[in-house]
Amino acid sequence: MKFKLFFYAAIALIAAGCSNETVDLGDDLTAEPEDQVLQVTASFEEPAGTRGYLEEAGATIIKSIGFEQDETKYSNTANVTSVSADGRTATFTLTVPAGIDTGNAYTLYAYRSSRKSDKTAGSVLDPADPTIAILPLEQFDYLATLADQATVFSIWSKKVIEPAMTTISLSFKHLGSMMTLNLKNVGSATISDLHSIVLQTNPSQNWIINRLNGNGGALFDMAAETYVGGSEQFSTTLTFFTPSATLAPDEVGTYYLWFVPKTDIAAFDLMLASLKSPGTLSDITGLTNVNKSITRSLQTGKNYLLFATIENDEASTPPRPYLLKFTDSTFIAP
Repeated sequence: MKFKLFFYAAIALIAAGCSNETVDLGDDLTAEPEDQVLQVTASFEEPAGTRGYLEEAGATIIKSIGFEQDETKYSNTANVTSVSADGRTATFTLTVPAGIDTGNAYTLYAYRSSRKSDKTAGSVLDPADPTIAILPLEQFDYLATLADQATVFSIWSKKVIEPAMTTISLSFKHLGSMMTLNLKNVGSATISDLHSIVLQTNPSQNWIINRLNGNGGALFDMAAETYVGGSEQFSTTLTFFTPSATLAPDEVGTYYLWFVPKTDIAAFDLMLASLKSPGTLSDITGLTNVNKSITRSLQTGKNYLLFATIENDEASTPPRPYLLKFTDSTFIAP
């Protein structure tokens, strides 16, 4: 497997992982000081053994930039000017706000995220405090595709800029991970009512940040490198909204969700449920009969893999159309 990080046209994503960073949960689970321009090289802080690349589409990519000096804060944006031939770094120029005294050290903050064109909030720096990143909002409006999940993918960085520095390097850190679910129809009939698939702890236990009822908007304090207390929006469920309601016999649906794991949970059990439209609790069409035990704390910057099957189950009690089962990667083979 390969671990890839895309960075293009206001979107970024974890797509897949190499063996030591992809976690198969099927196992166990230059100018005058007042007008100074910085030449910035952006890269990604990845664990050893991973591969990352950057890809640009379009002439302009806007980054949200915050500055802080002597407790005074400023904000700005920046345009990506190039991406390296090997796809591992991007460069952009950045004008330092006039209020910053470049003869003394100051801190630069960068946050990278995006949102759909019809959205007006989230995935930005807090206007009142540009050291605070506002995570994506309205996450239920994004399908479980790589393209949609790339939109809400979020990373951040901070760096102290000394007076002599005009060329700097930023190393971005992940705010979340990707959950990749592979679901195979092992039944004899086509499934045509697959509105969404839900991963939920059983018994209920918060294991996700920023997805309560799909609202999102958690506040990440880049100066303190932690979330603003009370903004985390803890949740027990992770909902994949499928791009197609149909899954033919032997077909494998692969669904993606960028999420922020609650990293202090050491162990929990997950069940999987299928839902028909409109996707309320009364619209459950199938459940797993055995929970998946996760015996590790989930971390940011990883791609977690789950494998499951779905099939007709007219004999279930209470009556439900489908039975879901957790399995491992071998189910993909013919």
